[in-house]
Amino acid sequence: MVEISEIIEEDTPDNNNGVESEAESRSTERLSDADEIEAAMSTLTRPSAQLHIQNLITKLRKEGKALQRVAASNAASNAASNAASKAGSNNTSTSTSASVAAEEKIDQAAADTAPPVPPAIPARTPAKAPLITTNKYQSFPTYYFDAGKYNSSTVSVYVPLENVGSHDKSKISCHFTSGSFDLIVNDWEEGGSGKCKSYRLLNDNLEKDIDITKSKMVIKPNKILLKLGKIKSDMGSYDSWQQLTAKKNKKSSAKKEKENPAAGIMDMMKDMYDEGDDNMKKMIGETMYKQRTGQLGGDMGMGGMGGMDDMMGGMGGMGL
Repeated sequence: MVEISEIIEEDTPDNNNGVESEAESRSTERLSDADEIEAAMSTLTRPSAQLHIQNLITKLRKEGKALQRVAASNAASNAASNAASKAGSNNTSTSTSASVAAEEKIDQAAADTAPPVPPAIPARTPAKAPLITTNKYQSFPTYYFDAGKYNSSTVSVYVPLENVGSHDKSKISCHFTSGSFDLIVNDWEEGGSGKCKSYRLLNDNLEKDIDITKSKMVIKPNKILLKLGKIKSDMGSYDSWQQLTAKKNKKSSAKKEKENPAAGIMDMMKDMYDEGDDNMKKMIGETMYKQRTGQLGGDMGMGGMGGMDDMMGGMGGMGL
């Protein structure tokens, strides 16, 4: 892709009309490319691919607008040059005509006796409309989660927002806790419209706990990047994340487990059964079947797990 600075340097021939036409053509081409690429972005499924395409669309539109400004500047230059050429031609004609010179003297004499012309009143420029702000938060248009590589120290959250890098940094904040993050962007003006929006992304049910000392927010030109620090497991490796948000509410699950420890164990075993492979399901099914029929020698501390019969009822496909 050609940078805008290169376009301006290369496309400066003597014919200003040609430059203007070329700039307009290139501007239309880039803006059309951006619209067509944006329409095709919905077919992408990978978050990183969508982010690259979004950055490309932003760059194409910036180039298109810059080329429009180049065309407008060349048009103004042409108009000024034509006016100067016309004025020079008139002066030459006047200097070679004696009759016109005489008429000028008469006009000058009349002008000396005419009353002075009052100075022109300068045009007033309209005052810029004040920014309209609101305290009501809206959800960000989109965001992406990246679990990173195996045993990486962080996971990432990408939040695209055009020109956020030039926004007042005091109006951008992110608060981290061991199980949540709260990203807020206040009074963000969209496309010079004069209307401000305040965005918020709150997640208080992360799949894994995070290390707040290793978590941070990074502000890029057109996006905000959140780095969430992972916590090492007992085995010495970092926790493995599958998704950003836990499938179940961890707060309610912890409260339920505290009130009934056996129910918490049952929920854990059900999750292992639902998410495990065929071997895992077979092993859990056999263990629970043996416990149910008394083959394990007592309840092995699993008494009071009334939900086990219900779970066993759903394992008909195991042949138990």
